[in-house]
Amino acid sequence: MKRIRYLILLTILLTTSLSCCKDDDDNPSNNSDNFSEYFKCKINGVEFTTRSDFNCNGKTFYYYPAGAGGLEEAYMIISGRDCSTNLSVSLQIFNPEIPSIGTFTLSDPQFADSISSRIRHHVIGDDVYVYSHLVEGNISINTFSPRDSTTMEFGKLEGTFDFTVFNEELDSTVHVTDGSFRFKVANFW
Repeated sequence: MKRIRYLILLTILLTTSLSCCKDDDDNPSNNSDNFSEYFKCKINGVEFTTRSDFNCNGKTFYYYPAGAGGLEEAYMIISGRDCSTNLSVSLQIFNPEIPSIGTFTLSDPQFADSISSRIRHHVIGDDVYVYSHLVEGNISINTFSPRDSTTMEFGKLEGTFDFTVFNEELDSTVHVTDGSFRFKVANFW
């Protein structure tokens, strides 16, 4: 009889705990620190999935208003990486006006000195394929808010992008479409 009670109690506890779990995508606002971060796109029509592992972060957003770790002042990076295949997609933004909302071309961003779009694939051995010669591209920044200095809640960066880049050595072009991102912003300004 004790065993049956134990199984019933365990079933109730598991059911209750599982029903309380929610995916972070259900909380798209920045009203808490719990909204999910993501970086998504398609590379030549194929879904690119970010994957992290123990030594590698699959999704990255950094903004260094004062410079840090040898990086220039006012440097921003938005990127995604599949750590299992060493394939990464990134947008590096130099000297952006913060915050900037709107749609901008990557060749003449109007809110930054320049934007470098890049696809980097490090394959087994020493082969590294980099596509960084911009053909065309756009970025839309829908939300860009700082961390709240009173409540200490993270800010949010959210937007979309697409670009086409070329590798002269390989005489090859890559199209990145349906790009979107959302990241927590730890900076104040």
